[in-house]
Amino acid sequence: MYPSNYLAFLHYFHVDRDYFECHEVLEHEWKKQPDPDRLSPYVVLIQTAVALYHERRGNEKGAKILFHRVLTRLQTRSFQLNQLGIDEQQLQLDLQDHFNQIGTRPFIDYDLPLIDKQLLATCKRHAQGEWGKKSPLNEEQLVHKHLLRTRKT
Repeated sequence: MYPSNYLAFLHYFHVDRDYFECHEVLEHEWKKQPDPDRLSPYVVLIQTAVALYHERRGNEKGAKILFHRVLTRLQTRSFQLNQLGIDEQQLQLDLQDHFNQIGTRPFIDYDLPLIDKQLLATCKRHAQGEWGKKSPLNEEQLVHKHLLRTRKT
């Protein structure tokens, strides 16, 4: 029903809380599209994950820039995120709230507002009780992921 890369994105987002890996895996899905452009709902989700990654790392400026881009996209047109099981209006409200609080409180993981009950049940089943909890990865793995990876040539 949903692409495997999207399901992997949801797992990284809600279980590992590895927003860097979210970007990596969903970018593969985005680039598979016949005409990948910045109007894809995948771009909204990728940029949301990258904004959260920057925020977690303490890069408030980078986080604000990306949250602003996502919010501008969501305010100017619909991305049909409901087709991916996400409440687009709630996402916009949540991200605006998140944006407004950057720098005023410690970093808080975010849960996407999933509205497809079957999708949510599938994700939770595969997460084996870890859905929505604190990441099993250590802070070093989450904050410096881009520095720790090895690129394949």
